[in-house]
This record gives sequence, structure tokens and C-alpha cells, in this order.
Amino acid sequence: MTIINNIRKALVGAAIIAATSPAAEAVVALPPAGASTKGTADVVVNVPDFIILHYYSALTLNFATPESLTVDEGSNTMDVAWDGAVSNNSELDGKNLKEAELELDGTLTTVKIPNVWAVRGFSENGKAGVGITIPEGGDTLTRDSSTIGLSNAKVTRDKESASSITVPLNGIARSSATLGGVAMDLDFSKTSRSGEHIGGKYVITAVTM
Repeated sequence: MTIINNIRKALVGAAIIAATSPAAEAVVALPPAGASTKGTADVVVNVPDFIILHYYSALTLNFATPESLTVDEGSNTMDVAWDGAVSNNSELDGKNLKEAELELDGTLTTVKIPNVWAVRGFSENGKAGVGITIPEGGDTLTRDSSTIGLSNAKVTRDKESASSITVPLNGIARSSATLGGVAMDLDFSKTSRSGEHIGGKYVITAVTM
């Protein structure tokens, strides 16, 4: 009987200790499940029309220096009077000179300059218009009496070339910017001086679409 009583006392003591332990108190302290509800919110973001134009405000075009040339026009026979006068109907004339390696007579030089503007931003249809104009007085570059004419300015991208083109806008990340170039005609028919000719201008315009 003593052994059985001791076992009973031990079990009762263990039960009391377990009931008073922190774990037991935690279990007892948990509240019963309560009522709950939830709601879903729709999020709308309005992105404004926004465009960034990158361009060079000054461009210097350094033409390659051609080598000086001598052009052999062959032979000629001239009649000379005893007073030293020379008569000849086949002397050199501007209309019959042989061609040199650098020839600009009667032609325009079209300069194609790649990647001199870029656009990025947002628009309603993901596109932008880019155009170019030559302002008043910007069509002539001068150095004293020597002039270079500037005309027919165009914006270019891939195979497009026009006074205005439509390009994609790919967001505002710099890595996604749309790049383009410029083409223009230069007229050297009234150019007589070497060195820097100044005064040429063009205006680049970018607009969201």
C-alpha cells in the first residue's frame, strides 16, 4: 500500500507542476478564435505625358584634310608672235579641266551625323515626334567673305530620314532611350577660305504623341 500511495502522490505532484508551468499558462491564455473580415483595394497610377530630349548644343565638323594634288593636263601647242603674244584656242578653261580626286563642282555634300539626339519618357501611345528646322540666318556659315550653305536638314533613325519622324518611347530609363541622327547638305560653291566657318544652326524638337 505504501508503494501505491507514493506513486499516487508522485503523479499528483507532477500534474500540479505541469499545470503551473509557463507552457501550460500559455495554452490557457490563448483566446478563442474571433470574427474576421478582409477587403481588396484597387490601385490606379496616372502617368503623365513626359519627354526628355538629349542633344548637342554645339557641333564642330572637321573635314578630312585632302592631299594636295597636281593634275597633268597633257600637252599643248601654242602659236607665239615675235612680239611675245601667244594665241591659242585650247588653253586651260574651267569647263575642260580634268577631274581631281576631290570634286565639288555643282554638287552638295550630304553630311550624315549619327546619334546626335536621344529621347525618353512617357506618352499615351508610347511614341514621340522628333523634328528639325533651320532657323532664320542659320543656313549660312561664314569666314570673312567665304561662305558655306546649310540646307535640307533631316532627322534620321535606322532607315528613316525626314524633316520629322515618329519614334518609339521606351520609358525614362537611360538604357532604353531612342537614339537618332541628323543629315544636312553643305554647299561649298562659295567657299574660298580654310579654317572655321561659323553661324550654322538647326533646332531639334521632340513632342509626345
